[in-house]
Amino acid sequence: MTNALLIALLLAGPTLAEKTKTARPALATPPAMEGCDVTDVKELIGKLYDEALGVRAKEMTGAAVLRVMRPGQMVTMDYREDRLTLELDAAGKVVSARCG
Repeated sequence: MTNALLIALLLAGPTLAEKTKTARPALATPPAMEGCDVTDVKELIGKLYDEALGVRAKEMTGAAVLRVMRPGQMVTMDYREDRLTLELDAAGKVVSARCG
């Protein structure tokens, strides 16, 4: 009997929460971020990276943040629309450019 009552309450729980307005509130929409556009920096692929190239790439894309990834380097997997990521090979040449 107790098991049947427990199961009934578990099944009715979401329904009761919706009716009593105790369900989780909707998440707020995050503010829109300035994005970046990598179409212009594709010409930098194959070039040797230095700080001047990084500054130029950041300006070309409109990115607020620049991240440079070197081989074997650990990086976060978070996505940021306003970040330009330049991936380098072992020789220090740019092999990819992407936003995020």
